[in-house]
Amino acid sequence: MRSPLITVLMVSAGVLTAVVLFLAIVFEVHFRQMRNLQPQIINAQNNQSFVNALANDALEYSKHNPSIDPILQAVGVKPTKPAPATKPAGK
Repeated sequence: MRSPLITVLMVSAGVLTAVVLFLAIVFEVHFRQMRNLQPQIINAQNNQSFVNALANDALEYSKHNPSIDPILQAVGVKPTKPAPATKPAGK
């Protein structure tokens, strides 16, 4: 005759084995997805570096030729000059 404790332990071991197997499969799927996205991430980082370098070059150019400032302000590279603050009228 089998002990109920052995049955409970065997069922628990089976359930834990299934959970570990499920988690291993989920981990593998996500790891493969991350590995497949890695080239796209590198490409996006390279593009961002290129755009930042271009923006910095345009800012340097604007120091010598300020006629490019409206374009830089329109795309948000160079902040617009704030309006001069007016002092409140005194009493």
